[in-house]
Amino acid sequence: MAQIMRDRVHEVGLLDAGPPIKAMHEPNIPLRGIYEISEILTAPTRLEITLGNVVNVLSSFVQMRHGAMVVLDAEGELEIAATAGNNQAPQSDWRHVIPQSVVDRIVATGTPLVLHDVSKSELFQAGLQTTSSSATIPVTFIGVPIEAGDEILGTLSIDRVGDRAASVRCDEDVSFLTMVANLVGRTIRLHRMLSTDRQRLVEEQRRPEKWVHEKETRPARHSHVKIDGIIGESPALKQVLETVAVVARTNSTVLLRGESGTGKEFFAQAIHKLSPRSKKAFVKLNCAALPESVLESELFGHEKGAFTGAVSQRAGRFELANGGTLLLDEIGEISPAFQAKLLRVLQEGELERVGGTRTLTVDVRLICATNKDLETAVVNGEFRADLYYRINVVPIMLPPLRERPGDIPRLAKAFLDRFNSENHRELAFAPSALELIS
Repeated sequence: MAQIMRDRVHEVGLLDAGPPIKAMHEPNIPLRGIYEISEILTAPTRLEITLGNVVNVLSSFVQMRHGAMVVLDAEGELEIAATAGNNQAPQSDWRHVIPQSVVDRIVATGTPLVLHDVSKSELFQAGLQTTSSSATIPVTFIGVPIEAGDEILGTLSIDRVGDRAASVRCDEDVSFLTMVANLVGRTIRLHRMLSTDRQRLVEEQRRPEKWVHEKETRPARHSHVKIDGIIGESPALKQVLETVAVVARTNSTVLLRGESGTGKEFFAQAIHKLSPRSKKAFVKLNCAALPESVLESELFGHEKGAFTGAVSQRAGRFELANGGTLLLDEIGEISPAFQAKLLRVLQEGELERVGGTRTLTVDVRLICATNKDLETAVVNGEFRADLYYRINVVPIMLPPLRERPGDIPRLAKAFLDRFNSENHRELAFAPSALELIS
């Protein structure tokens, strides 16, 4: 493991992590945490700021004294260090929170590390805060690897003053931190892919002759994505478009979240068109528009005679989308009973038609969309937690128009242009009208 170089660090200062959280065993706390952290990770900010915000918010969902995130570059050197805690450690020394020996151990093994009393561990060297204000109370440490695919990108860790319930919570906290680390890992990978694309674009612009030649001999890049039906230049929208361009190249399940009218279907189509599956089918289904019995037949298909009116065999949406992309809109509206059937398909890639016994294998890239608060639905028993985690792989928050006021004049002009084209008119907005809506 290469030694960490200080001069390569973008540090987020050691901030007050706030009061410790009580009753961490409550089932809704991890869900609320995943939701809030997902929102932070999709915010249009620099990566080091984003990761710092994640560490700072951890204290709202796990009991902790300190939190630390260490991100390594491709050579194993330190790229970003973000810390949070309620002590007054020097901000320039993140090792006061987690020693490098601990980072090396977690990265080398790729497994979580739990120490119930860090003062008894050789990994914690002299000079670190290995004890609480009372020397008789041990300090517990929990650290997990940050992974993206088969690559380990760094570590996420917390420590806290031990108590009687601390050992009981360790397993729950390891699970929660692992989920957070997985989300962070995907975000880091997306940011790195975007950074690589931007760097290539800069190099191409510096060499225009080569850029023209390459443009003619390879597919166009998606650095500046334009999506049919999506109009705007606001920073929030541009961030979403960049994320769409990157995630489209993967096979990860995407969860599009946002209010009605934010364009979830348009973004789903864009992900498909920009993906390696673009030449295959894009199939969509509104889950809220159908009763459960019909929904099962629509998704999985049915055999002849499976029910009254089934006069012939029919392929379901999963079969029709085989090799392509399936959009399940209003995913939050399906019943718990049907959620179990859907989960099996997502886990195993296999299904049976209604009334059939033959198992069919499908290869489908799934995109889900909802305007529902799925975290609350899970807490209330309306939505399965395992299905939630299965579809919430890459969450994308779509901004409503009220968060994009600068796009309103562009939308108004686009609607007027469409009206003129369809009605053979040449109407235009008066300057005062544009000023009013701007």
